[in-house]
Amino acid sequence: MKNYKVSIITCLYNVSRFLPAGLDCLLNQTYPNLEIIIIDDGSTDDSVEKCRKVAAHDARIKIYSKENGGLGSARNWGLDYATGDFIYFYDVDDRIELTLVERNVQLMDKHNLDLIIFGFYVYDEKFHTTDSLQFQETLIESNEKLRGIYMDKLLLVRYGNGFAWNKFYRRSFIEAHHLRFENQRIQQDEVFNLKFYPKLQRVYLSPDILYHYFIYDTGNTRSRFIPDRYEIYLSIFQHLMTFSKEWGIQDERFKQYAYSRFYAGITNSILYNAFHPNAPYSNVERKKDILRILQKEEVRECLSYIQENQPMGIETYLYWRAFTQMSYRQIVLWKNLFNTLRLLKQKMFRK
Repeated sequence: MKNYKVSIITCLYNVSRFLPAGLDCLLNQTYPNLEIIIIDDGSTDDSVEKCRKVAAHDARIKIYSKENGGLGSARNWGLDYATGDFIYFYDVDDRIELTLVERNVQLMDKHNLDLIIFGFYVYDEKFHTTDSLQFQETLIESNEKLRGIYMDKLLLVRYGNGFAWNKFYRRSFIEAHHLRFENQRIQQDEVFNLKFYPKLQRVYLSPDILYHYFIYDTGNTRSRFIPDRYEIYLSIFQHLMTFSKEWGIQDERFKQYAYSRFYAGITNSILYNAFHPNAPYSNVERKKDILRILQKEEVRECLSYIQENQPMGIETYLYWRAFTQMSYRQIVLWKNLFNTLRLLKQKMFRK
C-alpha cells in the first residue's frame, strides 16, 4: 500500500479543559504519516499555548491562528493549508479510536473511494446515557445507487448524517469540486456534506465504530446566544430544498424532514435564542424580533405545512397556535408555564 499522507484538521475556540488530552488520540494513531493542522479560531483562553507545548515535541503538528469566525471558516483555513491525500476533521472535545486513520486509509486504497462514513458512540453528559450508531457495510459504486439508499441508510438514521467527524474524505475530490464550508456559526457540517452527494460515485458505509461523540450539558447549540440564529436555520432549510431538487429526490419523507428541521429551528430561535440571558434585548426589542421572524413568508408556509402533515402534542400545538396567531403574549405565557412544570418535575424526580 502506498504511504498516503493524511491531513487531520481540528479547530480551537476556548477548549482548554479538553487539552492536551484531546490531542493524545491523534498523536498515538497507529498510522504515522499525518499532518495535524490546528486552527486557532481566536481563542481567548490558553488553548493555543497548550497546543504549542505539545507541538514542540511532535513535528507533525502545525498551528495557525485567525480571528474568530466560527467553525466553518476555521475548517476552511485547515483545508487551504492541507497537503494530505485524505482529510479527516476532528473535534478536540471528543475522542477517536487509535486505529481510525489506519483503517480508513486501508479502505480508501482497497476500494478507490472518495468518501467513507463510519459509526460512532454517543455519550450524553446530562442524561448519563450511552448509545451507538453502526452502519451496515455497503460499497457504493455509482451515484444512482447512493441516491437509492440515501433516505433510509443515511438521512433518517439516529442522530442524522450531518457530521463531518464520522467521515473520511479524499482531498483531491474536495479540491476538484471546490468544496468548502459556509461561514455559519452552527450546523456547518450538514450543508458541507450536502454538496458532496450529487457528485459522489464511490462511497463506503463502514461497519466500524471509530468515533466517541460527547454531548456536554453546556456545549449544545442552545447554550449560547447567536444573533443570526434564525437566518442560519433558514439557510439550512433552503440548502436542503435546493439539494432535493438538484439530486432529484422524490421521496415525501425528505420534505417532511426539511420542514421538521426548519420548524425546530424556528422554535429554537424564538423560545431559546430570543430569551437567552445574553440576548441584548429589552422586552420591547425581544417582542419585535420574535414578530419579525413570525411574519416571514417562509415561516408562515412552514407553520401551514406542520399543521397539515405532522401530529402535534399539547405543548407543540399551543406554541404552534401562538406562532400562527403571532401572539407574543401567548408565547411568554406558555413558555413560563412549561418551564415551571419542568422544574417541578425535576424536583419530584430528585425526591
